[in-house]
Amino acid sequence: MNQEERNIDQELELMRQDYAALKERFDKQQIINDHLMQNAMKKDVKRLFLSKKSVPAVIALFIIAVILCYVQGFEWWVPLSLIIYGILTIPGIFWVYKGIREEDIYNGDILSTTEALRKFKNRYVVLVTSICILFFAFVIVATLYMTSMNISTELMWRRGIVIALLCVGTLALEYYSAKRLLSSCDAIIERLKMKDE
Repeated sequence: MNQEERNIDQELELMRQDYAALKERFDKQQIINDHLMQNAMKKDVKRLFLSKKSVPAVIALFIIAVILCYVQGFEWWVPLSLIIYGILTIPGIFWVYKGIREEDIYNGDILSTTEALRKFKNRYVVLVTSICILFFAFVIVATLYMTSMNISTELMWRRGIVIALLCVGTLALEYYSAKRLLSSCDAIIERLKMKDE
């Protein structure tokens, strides 16, 4: 073997070593990227299922709101409106989450999970729109009812302010939570697409 062949062999060996080191670094980077993506996905999945897991707290809040309406002496239609709202909203939450499970997001078929998440988004938008329509109807009925009552102006304003604050606060919370939930849903769909590629 002459000097030129030895030099070529040494260069090839160096190239093999460089390739092995580069492959090892790439594999480590891939593991780190997968780990970071999994952590980010866990946060989004947790946010996605927060509404479903908070149903018992929502039921408790409805009960407290109805009790407060009776204690404050509101007319019969105010607690009835809250009860109707709860009866429509709580089953609506379960309808929105129909076909979506945490395990499927992590381990399920990517295409069917992505399709289920898209259906979830559409149903969630329908539910939020229905909630907003209910609130606007409630505000209109409350306004019409209070202006037709023979109560003092001070009491009418006090009740009106309480109802307005409840409605505005609830709509603001609903908007904020819907925005976060839908962005989490989009992020999960995007990560599932990246995982598929």
